[in-house]
Amino acid sequence: MKKIALLAVVAGALVMSSCNNSEKKDTTATDSAQTVGEHVDAAIADLKNAEENARLKAEQAKKDLDEAIAKGDKAAEEKARAASEEANTAWEKTKDALRNAGEDVKEGLKDAKDATVDATNTAVDKTKDAAKDVADGTKKVANDVATGTKEAAKDVKDASKKVGDDISRKAKNVGEALKN
Repeated sequence: MKKIALLAVVAGALVMSSCNNSEKKDTTATDSAQTVGEHVDAAIADLKNAEENARLKAEQAKKDLDEAIAKGDKAAEEKARAASEEANTAWEKTKDALRNAGEDVKEGLKDAKDATVDATNTAVDKTKDAAKDVADGTKKVANDVATGTKEAAKDVKDASKKVGDDISRKAKNVGEALKN
């Protein structure tokens, strides 16, 4: 009985531990994402490595050709000449690809710069318009306050005059009443 209970506990523990086996990783997009600049840098580095490898192969093919010429072996010379021409062609194509990539990057950066300048100018224009709208609104509010203040002052003046007139009239009435 104890063995069965122990077996049940062990089985339960295994089931519980296997159900909670998910790994939680706190990664953000910036942890694993490369920027556009990093992609461009990596592509250029790859092209430079390819160009260097092609150059080394062309130099080795030239050495093999020179050795075949020195030995006087016509079959080896023909193979070495073909390999040398192929390696030089590959090297030239790689250099052209590197040059074109540099031009493409240059154009892309120019386009990005132009887009940034355009976006900045648009933002500046919108900010100026918003500031002008705020200034116009502030002037309108100030004018409304000034007009309201003038009207309130006039109303106070009129009310004061009316109160003063009422006091004078009542004072006269009191004076007449005292005379009678």
